[in-house]
Amino acid sequence: MKQKGTASALTVLLVSAVALAACGGGSKDNAATASPSAAGSPSASPVASAAPKEPVKFTAYIQGGGGNPPQDKDPIIQQLNKDLNMVMDFNIGVTDYSQVLTAKITGGTPPDLFSVNKSTLKQFADQNLLLDLGPYLDKMPNVKKAYTDSDLNRGKYNGKIYSLDKRQTIPMATYWIRADWLKKVGLEQPKTLEEFKNVLIAFTEKDPDGNGKKDTYGLTGADLPAFSGIFSAFGVANPGNWMIRDNKVVYTTTDPKMKDAVAYIADLIKAGVVDPEVLTNQNPTDKVFKGQAGVIYINWSSMITDAITKTWKAINPNAEWAQLGALTGPGGKFQGHWDIGNTQGLIALSKSLEKQPDKLNKVLEYLNYITDPGKGQLTVNYGVEGTHYKLENGKVVALPAMSELGYAYQEQLTGRSEMDYLKTKFVNQGAYIDFAMNQPRIQIYSQFVPAPSGTVADDRYEYEELVKFLYNKRPLAEWDDYVKTMNAKFAIETRTADAQKLLKDLGYVK
Repeated sequence: MKQKGTASALTVLLVSAVALAACGGGSKDNAATASPSAAGSPSASPVASAAPKEPVKFTAYIQGGGGNPPQDKDPIIQQLNKDLNMVMDFNIGVTDYSQVLTAKITGGTPPDLFSVNKSTLKQFADQNLLLDLGPYLDKMPNVKKAYTDSDLNRGKYNGKIYSLDKRQTIPMATYWIRADWLKKVGLEQPKTLEEFKNVLIAFTEKDPDGNGKKDTYGLTGADLPAFSGIFSAFGVANPGNWMIRDNKVVYTTTDPKMKDAVAYIADLIKAGVVDPEVLTNQNPTDKVFKGQAGVIYINWSSMITDAITKTWKAINPNAEWAQLGALTGPGGKFQGHWDIGNTQGLIALSKSLEKQPDKLNKVLEYLNYITDPGKGQLTVNYGVEGTHYKLENGKVVALPAMSELGYAYQEQLTGRSEMDYLKTKFVNQGAYIDFAMNQPRIQIYSQFVPAPSGTVADDRYEYEELVKFLYNKRPLAEWDDYVKTMNAKFAIETRTADAQKLLKDLGYVK
């Protein structure tokens, strides 16, 4: 369901996306090198060779948001060039990226390394323009070790690894609750759906802010993700997603468990304990910081960083916010869902590199170097040692100049060891990071499943009818009719069978 209600569309969860965007690292000592003949032959073993006398030049064209300094002023690029004896022409495409890239490729001047999305990955692979990276993984030992099967699967097409995706971030969203309001209304942190409902009622009815007015709500958020922890407690991920249950692929919207979750949420809305603007909120944190609601499903990075804590403490100094553990319901104990197929940024190599073994060897060395462990990882994560960070007892300590590298996520092509990075950048938030990371979640596979190739009815129907059920504008007695119409309009059964085969080929269905 391509609507703003899916978890990936939650506006507030994107507040710090740029600050937390992925990067990577690696070790020059572990970088595999190859002779020109070996580099040009996928089946050949790497053979050590002396570094070329002159720096090897290659081009990179990466889709991004801009803001990078000129390359000769970029300390990260300059350090990488120095470390690897190369001259990398690193360019960020901000506008019309796909069109510019296509023009470069069709014009016979493809970049050596470039960003692709799932559509252009398929297009260029079908045109035999991309290098299959599978045979070269042994030349990138850091990549081979750091990347999980799921990481590699996200860059596959037709069974071949035509791209590398940035390794994923980690789950950060949980329900957050006003702990001081709980004390005021005499309740403990809820652990079950029934207790959760009682808390939302109390936050709405019992004047938790003590101003003598009925002006608070239990739950707020931004559209359907506000209910993520409720859907999962019924054993189903948010509407519009693909999950696996009992070794079978399930489309969440039409799953029978969705009806039960919708009935529960509809009761909450009918009871008046949900923010009436929950479907249209753009910045729901404004409401919780002002004390208008006591529960929200949100990333810790949008709630408890030093800067954000200072903001809401200035507005409401008596507020106490706490993470809420996964709720237990009929479907088990889960804190929302996590899409293991979600891509962070695909990068591909031009097939023309097969005929340029020195250049290919250098590009592979570069990708290996910026993948942890080692100095390359530290450089793309934190900048230049002694300038942007220092090491104390083996741990990275940020220096003031690190704040100048906000653009660097665009240069972090293979991802990072996320926990290490976040705990370095957010030294006071370690407990919150661990809490969110360790919550049980329903795994979904939506980004692995392609959109249907044929004409499909406008999927607004899926979302709009679902909202009618939530707001008692359509009786739940008609749910089966809704499912039948969904199957007819969107060919859900056929698509489920296709998804079953695809996920089996990838190893997720046994």
